[in-house]
Amino acid sequence: MKRRQFLQNTALLSLGATTSGFRRIAGPFAPTDLYQIPIDKKLDPEWVKSLYRRGFTTTYSSKRNELDFIGMPVGGLFAGMVYLGGDGRLWLWDVFNKNQLGVDNKTIDWPTPLHVGKKVRPVDGSAYVEPYKDVRPLDQGFAFLIKRKGKTWIKKMVAADWDEIRFEATYPMATVHYIDQQLQLHLKAKIYSPFIPLQTEDSSFPATIYSFEVENLAAQSLEITILGWLENKTARFTITDKDKRKNEFFSSPSHKGILLSSLPGEGSKLAEQHDFGTMALACLSPKSWANPRHDGKLTVVAFENKSEDAVLTSKYERIFGSLADKRIILPNKKEQIDFVFSWHSPNLKLNPVIQGQGRYYTNFFSDAKAVVAKISNDFKRLSSLTQKWMETWYDSSLPHWFMERTFLNISTLATTTVHRFTSGRFYAWEGVGCCEGTCMHVWQYAHAMGRIFPDVERDTRERVDLGLSLQPDGMMWYRGEVVKTPAIDGQAGTILRIYREHQMSASDAFLKNNWEKIKKATEYVIRQDRNGDGMEDTPIENTLDAVWDGEIAWLVGLCIAAVKAGAAMAAEIGDVEFANVCKRYVEKGTRNMEEQLFNGEYFIHKPDAVKGREKLGSYNTSHIDQVYGQSWAHQVALGRIVSLSKSQSALKALWKYNFTPDVGPYIKDHLGGRPYAMAGDGGMIMNTNPKNEEKPYGEKVTWQLGYFHECMSGFEHQVAAHMMAEGMVEEALVLTRVIHDRYHAAKRNPFNEIECSDHYARAMASHGTFLTACGFEYHGPLGRLSFDPKLGADQFHAPFVTAEGWGKFSQARTETSMQASVKLNHGKLVLHKLGLHPKHAVKGIKVQLNGKLMKADLVMENGRQWIGFADKITLMENDLLTINL
Repeated sequence: MKRRQFLQNTALLSLGATTSGFRRIAGPFAPTDLYQIPIDKKLDPEWVKSLYRRGFTTTYSSKRNELDFIGMPVGGLFAGMVYLGGDGRLWLWDVFNKNQLGVDNKTIDWPTPLHVGKKVRPVDGSAYVEPYKDVRPLDQGFAFLIKRKGKTWIKKMVAADWDEIRFEATYPMATVHYIDQQLQLHLKAKIYSPFIPLQTEDSSFPATIYSFEVENLAAQSLEITILGWLENKTARFTITDKDKRKNEFFSSPSHKGILLSSLPGEGSKLAEQHDFGTMALACLSPKSWANPRHDGKLTVVAFENKSEDAVLTSKYERIFGSLADKRIILPNKKEQIDFVFSWHSPNLKLNPVIQGQGRYYTNFFSDAKAVVAKISNDFKRLSSLTQKWMETWYDSSLPHWFMERTFLNISTLATTTVHRFTSGRFYAWEGVGCCEGTCMHVWQYAHAMGRIFPDVERDTRERVDLGLSLQPDGMMWYRGEVVKTPAIDGQAGTILRIYREHQMSASDAFLKNNWEKIKKATEYVIRQDRNGDGMEDTPIENTLDAVWDGEIAWLVGLCIAAVKAGAAMAAEIGDVEFANVCKRYVEKGTRNMEEQLFNGEYFIHKPDAVKGREKLGSYNTSHIDQVYGQSWAHQVALGRIVSLSKSQSALKALWKYNFTPDVGPYIKDHLGGRPYAMAGDGGMIMNTNPKNEEKPYGEKVTWQLGYFHECMSGFEHQVAAHMMAEGMVEEALVLTRVIHDRYHAAKRNPFNEIECSDHYARAMASHGTFLTACGFEYHGPLGRLSFDPKLGADQFHAPFVTAEGWGKFSQARTETSMQASVKLNHGKLVLHKLGLHPKHAVKGIKVQLNGKLMKADLVMENGRQWIGFADKITLMENDLLTINL
């Protein structure tokens, strides 16, 4: 979309206006309806119905001009950032440890009154206003030489060469289809880096794999040669006139490749620079051939050159390595050809106060060639398990678009928002290059990593939060060693994460080893209640970058949830005295929160008795996180923090006062927010003033007020997850879908949810909405697994991940019967109890493991039917447990 057109679209500011030909989802609205946020959303009933349908994979098309902004992170976890474009080419290449702000450190002019700065930086959402595209610091691609019946075609990975290119947006493995009607073939590429839940090492390769499949649809044989190339841009930023670049051939019985490197000249310090390292491309076929001297031209000769001599050049000369593989494909047959691109830039350097930096992958690989060798030697397992996970994830009765949006944000772990040092320590910004220190009050929203790669979260809790950050009084530095102060929401959220990490463990060793530290951190939270009413009231910084006075519902509730998690852990560890201390705090806090902080419709911020509304705060307004503690409680099966009726009332108030099908009218009248949603976009505003108070946010308004007028997707996902858990299914779907549509590829990059810079960590809260849609509860050390689907429960199936394995849960139920199954697709699962929610009173049970009858007991508890096994049972890969009630 051209810049001028984009700016015109943002200026529409009419409710229900859409961009890029998108269907109007609400309205029409009369002028009298327009009070910034309409109470009656007037959502199109047909559009709402569509949200429930299973549907199909979101597929973007070159014919519809939807490919330009696609940038799917397609390297391994914590290994730098490479984007996969909509046409199948790689771009961006942020693998050189530059640590710039934002994907491309772009600040744009934006001459509108909507954003008071008039310039939009990456932290303000420059990639939302003007999406990145075509950032190509080096040249890479593939071309196809096709011969049939005396005719020859050369096709590249560009839209102009094909009738159509289609991109299937299924992270972690995208499929790109290349369509040309006259060629009578089906050419597609599956492009990915190995991604296997629970297997972090196997998911952390600094590499991208292309698996081409060519199917001959004609009656005559087909000859196809696939040529891949990569430009040598090692030491991209720091190479000097003294230094050289080198391309050299390497091979093994299973593959051939080109290693791209830089050689320091005499007296050069190139090897110490951040961008020093190697790159490689390889074809996983011993019959392929390599050309270290490729000149970048695509003639027929390029496909046939088999030179294997090494070549040296200066920094001024462009040098490419290429590989080609030729196949003869018989009629109605298909062939698969696999290529690998890899990189190795060891000299990662961030804040100098951090000890032991460098890249984690250097523990396993000496250079990019070694990365290729490992993938080649283990290709069948790595590729088949990645494919198996993708099939497991997307094989669900839940809507396909919903499965995409609630999972794809985990791709943030394959961007430069995150790093892993040689020591194994995980370390992250909030968004690319912005706000360092693995900030607790942001990362505690991000549920995805703790559920898919729980070992990384456990290590971070133990090594950082309960290690270097924990102080003698129980306070944890909220940004590790780079900012040695507390954040109350970060501390409370981290205690809840500790409980989650315990639940996502196979044993109670993590809890036992860290209990005294966990107890100390929980005691710190309890002490922040100065007047002893169970409601935190100590002014401490929070995630809105401010220190607020008073008793603030969202902080109070989060602290209550944290202390309740402390009580649960104390009970498990056998610390009865501390469990009772926590229970008393929770009981007082819940009672007083409901009595004092609920205004009859929603939860509020009670001003400090002395200071009043002197400082910025949310006070009697409708704040997006007002029942966040209850939202967190649903993620770890803690039960009620506040009553169901008041929690639902608060969520309904957020829907009524904060959600709008079009943010345009609101941001027109409320200036200063960053453009994370614009005219034509639906969203939930962070904070609104339903009571129309003259000074709703306090006497001394500061710059943080701008946050109140924004739509930040991580907070929105948190609310959607909570709505789903509390039975507000439709509202949860609508809120998730408008975020999904804000990031449609016709508008911007679907894989880059932006807050304070690109690929913002908080957006991984989206995975929580999936978990609550499944009603998923799990406790590994106790062997408890339970499901209570909120969407399509009578015919339901969806994936799950536990401490040691993953698979699929299914159920079918009527008014008189219920059948359920647990199929383990990988790893193992130890079960002591399985919880189900039948509609009927259960009179009998039949349990089978792989067709063999199993003895099981029935216990009804709080409307949940538990199937218990006297001795824990263990499901191994491909085992099937079936239950008939």
